Amino acid sequence: MGAFTDGLNEQVGHEFAASQQYVAIAVHYDAQTLPRLAAHFYRQAVEERNHALMLVQYLLDAGDRIAIPGVVAPQTEFADVVEPVRLALEQERRVTDQISALTRLART
Repeated sequence: MGAFTDGLNEQVGHEFAASQQYVAIAVHYDAQTLPRLAAHFYRQAVEERNHALMLVQYLLDAGDRIAIPGVVAPQTEFADVVEPVRLALEQERRVTDQISALTRLART
């Protein structure tokens, strides 16, 4: 596999990990009886999962090898009602940086 294909496979794992983290956040808010926050994060989880599947489809269409990586267990305990939102923002920034790195790799 080339470096870009490796990077795409790695990004599939990042997207699935983000999806799992959003599910964990949504469940946390559901348990706190905060249905609007829960619904928002359930939608975000689906969006991240779809990103992963779009990358998989791209790799399939390109005839590249797909290696779905495992993901680290998401954080499920939070100190207060704000911490999950803070974590989500950090995660979005991290994923944006990862996509930017892939863009740079594609241009080399």
